[in-house]
Amino acid sequence: MKRLFVVAAMLLSVNAMFAQDTIVAQVVSEGELFGQPKNGGKVTLKPYGFVRDYLYYDSRQTFNTNSGLFVQIPKDESFVDSYDVNGESEMNFLAITTRLGLNMSGVRALNADVTAKIEADFCGFTGNNFMIRLRQAYYKMQWRNKKHSLLMGQSWHPMTGDLPEVLALASGSPFQPFSRSPQLRYDFKLANMNFTYATLWQFQYKTVGPTGYDPKFNMIPEMFLGFDYSNNGFKIGYGLDILSIVPRTTATVKYEVAKIGEDGKYVLDEAGNAVMESKEKKVQVDERLTTCSPMLYVNYARNKFSLKAKGLLAENTGHLSMYNGFGVSKVNKDYSQEYTPIRSLTGWVDLCYGSKFKVNLFGGFSKNLGSKDELAKGNQIFARNSVKNIDYMWRICPALSYTVSGVTFGLEYELTNVGYGDEVNSWADVEATRNVFNNRLCAMLKYAW
Repeated sequence: MKRLFVVAAMLLSVNAMFAQDTIVAQVVSEGELFGQPKNGGKVTLKPYGFVRDYLYYDSRQTFNTNSGLFVQIPKDESFVDSYDVNGESEMNFLAITTRLGLNMSGVRALNADVTAKIEADFCGFTGNNFMIRLRQAYYKMQWRNKKHSLLMGQSWHPMTGDLPEVLALASGSPFQPFSRSPQLRYDFKLANMNFTYATLWQFQYKTVGPTGYDPKFNMIPEMFLGFDYSNNGFKIGYGLDILSIVPRTTATVKYEVAKIGEDGKYVLDEAGNAVMESKEKKVQVDERLTTCSPMLYVNYARNKFSLKAKGLLAENTGHLSMYNGFGVSKVNKDYSQEYTPIRSLTGWVDLCYGSKFKVNLFGGFSKNLGSKDELAKGNQIFARNSVKNIDYMWRICPALSYTVSGVTFGLEYELTNVGYGDEVNSWADVEATRNVFNNRLCAMLKYAW
């Protein structure tokens, strides 16, 4: 019965959220009801969100998600009777990125200020059914001296920090890392320095490998180490992402045995030899691949002007929505395999000027650096969208936007080029034989509160 009162109190607090933008609700903690020391207090609930419409046009087919709103790169040429089936243009209008969120604050626990966030949109669709999708859900403890903070739950991956000021939903991806992950994140501030350590698990954004998008890839949590320095509008930072995956736990082995007939005797051919048949069995294997991806970024903001730049030496960062992966470098006698990462050098620069009226220019570039070790016979590679023949890619993206009374009108043009090749050698190097372009024009209308 006592627990029923607790649930009722929580429901009343959430119900009050929709009455006004900022509500202060008295929360009765379970500890207080049960005569234990009070561990809660007054909670401030602040709903936020926006309605956002996108109208876009692509000059050719692309690799994308969210019904084409999260677009990355154009697809390679694919000819059928001299006709490029990927050369078809596409246009759509959608509002599924409309977002709802709730910020909570005001509670103290363990001598720390506790805040929380729940955020969702409508991109979790299946077919024609658009469903609510969890974007962020975490709580954060920050101690009064502001030096220590601990975040627990699903939030942005630390590698995605300081997103460019573009209008597109992809936020500069695949040149900019893009991922939200369940995590435990600790930050320590000392003067103008901030140190970060995070332990992360894969959820929506996953590594692809021999068995597809498999949870066992993340048997050991991903780790991130980083620090940054800020002073007078200038910020410089460094980060290192460490990913250790288990591509397979079992291997399928094919072998041949003499075929036995219904009479229990061996089946013989005309020459009197036993007829052989193929069978399969699974054997346990011990496999692991550990990769390190360093990142360097700088920001500068003064008055209405801002500059952002980021560079990565990426290894197997498909889980960050980037186009590289890993390949098989050796096949052992016990049927296990050894692996090597596919690397890329990726970077971007973003310039923005204005407040109500903004002008923005984004530029990104990525170069395939091949594999760290030579690939085994067959050049078996696992990569995002199974795209293995990219030598380089670049993007130029200018944008204009105007915001008044919470309403933003935006127009953006995105020119993305990919250098595709026909051959991939034993070091995962690609000889680019053609440039494939996509022209995207995007109009956005957003009302935020």
